[in-house]
Amino acid sequence: GTGFGGGGFGHGHGQDRGGIFQEQYHCYSVAYADKAHLEKGDKILLPPSAFDSLARLQVDYPMLFRLESSDKGTMTHSGVLEFTAEEGSCYIPFWMMQNLVLEEGSLLTVTNVSLPKATFVKLQPQHVDFLEISNPRAVLEHALRNFSCVTKGDVICVPYNSRNYHFMLQQVQPADAACIIETDCNVDFDAPLGYKDSHTAPPKPGLSSPSTTPAPSAPSSNAGSTSSMPTLRKQRADGTSSECPSPTPSSMSGTSAAKTTKMMDIDHDQNDTSTTKKKMDNHDDDDGV
Repeated sequence: GTGFGGGGFGHGHGQDRGGIFQEQYHCYSVAYADKAHLEKGDKILLPPSAFDSLARLQVDYPMLFRLESSDKGTMTHSGVLEFTAEEGSCYIPFWMMQNLVLEEGSLLTVTNVSLPKATFVKLQPQHVDFLEISNPRAVLEHALRNFSCVTKGDVICVPYNSRNYHFMLQQVQPADAACIIETDCNVDFDAPLGYKDSHTAPPKPGLSSPSTTPAPSAPSSNAGSTSSMPTLRKQRADGTSSECPSPTPSSMSGTSAAKTTKMMDIDHDQNDTSTTKKKMDNHDDDDGV
């Protein structure tokens, strides 16, 4: 069937709300759960009660969720890694928190959804440094294996070779949000932000920041890396910044640089459905649900 699931609103044991699983949690970045490596994808951690509710319902697999902030009016989508979060809480990648304009502990509404398979994705690198990668398409193809879905307007973070590269999802078809698990997807690259005649992005009018490009980031294993982003900077409990700072908001206008399109087969290594239950009691298995 195509039922999305059901459940309550609060802590996983409420009344059925028209066949849709929907909960509200306090969200924190994955670094607080000692799973900073999840910054490389879009998997979140939900509490065990969420699995109890979803297991009773006929949900579509892989499990995908819409994440919304009613306060900020922002929205994105995610997969789920495991159901090991504390009750009333969820953990999401820090780059997602920045797309949602959320702070640690903010309320987040999580709704189980079904998304169409992606057929076309257009990304814009947020810095000209992306051009220096010898095989950028292979790098991005490998990085997207850690993602369950893509949402138009999001800026995703791709750590590679001791750097963090950011990409704006300018177009997603056949809908503004789509699943990229086990799908053939045409991927198009727009010219990098700031790609004109120099390797420095010109200042954009109306921005509060002095620069439209993020400073080079340290390796993800270096918890002491700093963010150049003047706004939305978050600090972990130990005083260090999260490893995937989002770039400064920027113009989405394209340029006339040449673009290439190629069929990309995103062959995920994960088995979303068969391993979900196994991972509930195994906090150390982080391959993905």
